[in-house]
Amino acid sequence: MYDEINISEIIESKNTPNCLELTKAYSLAALLGLICVLPFAWRVLVHKEQGNWDQAIPAYYFAHLELFLGNGSLGVGVMMLLALTLERYVSVCHPGHARPILGSPIRVVVIIPLITTALYIPILFRNKVKTCQLLPENIIIYQRVEDTKYLNNPMFSVYKVVLELIFKVIPVILLAGLNLKILIVYRNSCDKRRKMTLSRKTSGEEDPKKFAEERRLILLLGSTSILFLVCVTPMVLLNVTLSYANLVKFSYQIFRAIANLLEITNYSLTFYIYCSFSEDFRNTLLRTLGLSNTNPIRGGVKIPQPTATTTITQHKGA
Repeated sequence: MYDEINISEIIESKNTPNCLELTKAYSLAALLGLICVLPFAWRVLVHKEQGNWDQAIPAYYFAHLELFLGNGSLGVGVMMLLALTLERYVSVCHPGHARPILGSPIRVVVIIPLITTALYIPILFRNKVKTCQLLPENIIIYQRVEDTKYLNNPMFSVYKVVLELIFKVIPVILLAGLNLKILIVYRNSCDKRRKMTLSRKTSGEEDPKKFAEERRLILLLGSTSILFLVCVTPMVLLNVTLSYANLVKFSYQIFRAIANLLEITNYSLTFYIYCSFSEDFRNTLLRTLGLSNTNPIRGGVKIPQPTATTTITQHKGA
C-alpha cells in the first residue's frame, strides 16, 4: 500500500523538488510559446506571408524573431518535459538510484534554455526584410521575404533535419518509451495492492472509487502520450519541407493547415483533460488567475501533471 501511494506521489511530482522545478519551467516555456502564437496569428490574418508594414520594427520582428522566439520557447518546453519525464522514470522504475539524476534543478533550468537558444540561432537568418517604394505616392513599405540562397544551402538543409531529430523525433521516442515503462510499473504496483486488499476483504468490500482512479490515471497517461505522438508527427514533415515554393501549392497548404490544427488540438485537449480530472491542476489554475480561496476545490481525481504537451512549430502557421 505504501509503495503504491509513493509511486502516485512521484508521478504527480508532489514529493520530488526537482520535478516541481522542472514542471514550473516547462509550464512557463509552454506559456511563452503560446504567447508568441498571438502575433503570428495576427500576421497571417492581416499581413499574409510577406506582409506589408509601414514601419521597420514589426517587419524585422516577423522576419527574424517570430520563428526564433516561438520555436525556441516550445523547444525549451520539449526539453523540460523530457527532463521531467526522465526524473519520474528514475524515481518510479529505479528508486534506489541516486537522485536527482540530472543534477541541481536550477542548473537544468538554466542550461536547457541556453543550449536550445544557441541551437535556434540560425533560424534568425532564414528571412530578410525588403524595402519597397510605392509610386506615385512614394510610400515606403517593408516586406518579409525568404533568403533563398541561405535556405538552399546544403548545410541549412542538414541543420533542419538535425533540429527535427533533436526536438521532435528523439523526444517522441524517449517520451513514449519512458511513459510506457512508468505505466507498466505503476500498473503492476496497482495490481499488487489490489491483490493484497482483496485478500483481506470480501469482494463486496472493494473500493471501486480507488480502482476507478487507478484506471483513469493509467488511461490519461497513455492517452496524452498518444496525443503527443499523433500531433507532432505531421509537424516533423512540415518543418523539413517548409519553403515558399511549397507554400504556393494548394495541397501543401491543406497539409500545413492540418498539421497546425493538430498542434493546437494537442495543447487544447491536454489542457481540458487535466482541468476536468485533476483537482491539483484546477486549484493551481484558479490560484494563478486569482479566483481561488485558500481552501482547495474538492472533486476529481489526482493525476499527474501533463506528460505529453506540445511540440515545436518550426513555422508558426505553418
